[in-house]
Amino acid sequence: MVVSVEEVASSLVREYLSRKGLKKTIACMDVENPRTDGSINNRSDLRQILHVEDLYKKNKARCVFVCVRSTLFHALKEILLVQAQVLFSLEWRTQSFAFFDTHDLRYGIVRKKGGPCGVLASIQACVLKKLLFEETCSSDASLQRLRASSTTRTKGLALATAEVLWRAGEEKQATIAITSGRNHFIPSGLYKSEGVLEKITCITVDNLKDLQLILELHIQQFESGDLGCILLTISAVLSRSIEKVREDMDVPTSTLIGAHGYCTQELVHLLLCGRAVSNVFDNDMELDSGNGNLTLLKGIKGCCDIGLLSLFEHYNICKVGANLKNPRFPIWVVCSESHFSVLFGLQRELSSSRQDRAREFDLYYYDGLANQQEEIRLSVSVGRFSAPCLDPDLIPPLELCIRTKWREAVVNWNDTEPIL
Repeated sequence: MVVSVEEVASSLVREYLSRKGLKKTIACMDVENPRTDGSINNRSDLRQILHVEDLYKKNKARCVFVCVRSTLFHALKEILLVQAQVLFSLEWRTQSFAFFDTHDLRYGIVRKKGGPCGVLASIQACVLKKLLFEETCSSDASLQRLRASSTTRTKGLALATAEVLWRAGEEKQATIAITSGRNHFIPSGLYKSEGVLEKITCITVDNLKDLQLILELHIQQFESGDLGCILLTISAVLSRSIEKVREDMDVPTSTLIGAHGYCTQELVHLLLCGRAVSNVFDNDMELDSGNGNLTLLKGIKGCCDIGLLSLFEHYNICKVGANLKNPRFPIWVVCSESHFSVLFGLQRELSSSRQDRAREFDLYYYDGLANQQEEIRLSVSVGRFSAPCLDPDLIPPLELCIRTKWREAVVNWNDTEPIL
């Protein structure tokens, strides 16, 4: 088959627009550049012309494509939502992983409303790890690395997402959920159609390189598409498998999205640690529940790349274990009641458990929901000064969280208004 370069180029553009679901743009292109008898209208013909048919067959053999159908639709609804018959809230259906354009906060993911903040904070933390500590020879990070270009931060998002899904799949396989732009089935009975799960196609791969490549190809669905947050959550669940997610939980009938659309601790742990366990302590714990019965409570099995600090620990409701409190990198998701944000440092040694000497260091705080317009730098002193006696109601919750790791830490907000 002999075709012109122009026809090949036009066909490639139409193929791209088709995969993005841009039907109106294709229609405009057809008006401005009408198809002819020489136009390439068949994908198989296009692959043969480009001599990529063999490569296509090899890649197809490594990837499994599945559309969400009725059975999987019901199972996903039941693992995600407290009431499986209800629709995803507006907060979830309109949240992507778009970045700020403010110079000092170019690394920051914009949060439109509450609800999925646990997913956003977890992915934000993983993106920070990519931007700050990877592809560098130094043990410490430079703040300048956070002034990333649009290309760099988008790639960081793709690589961070790949890492989250690969970990959830036990480094054996992963599943990427993307939207095809059309319904594959119509829900029946008590389930209403909302144009979310019905349009999802799942791609399963068995190696990290393919996973990264596919995510880079489809990253705009996550970064700028309205369903980005839902797609990533579903990808993590399917990478782990619905059965294993239920096995991870203390109560198998629990859901990953709780009342009022908030993220549960299980969902945050799935993203940070690869397992949807219910507790923040190390390893598992058995409790005597009477009559010779034991109740197994599941915790964090090993040291995590990203840590977690919780306001609930300050109130003695829980005790965060060393696996989360002392992560491999000095980045922590901060849990303040039902809200999640991110705290990070630039020195790798900050993630250690050492408390044996006086020290001063800086931490940086990011909360995309707080209309933050500038960098928040906290200067922390440990073992040098005594914390001032203040009305407990006037102590910012973030400071209380910091003190669960660094006891008696004194925090200077450096002319930034403390967040109460």
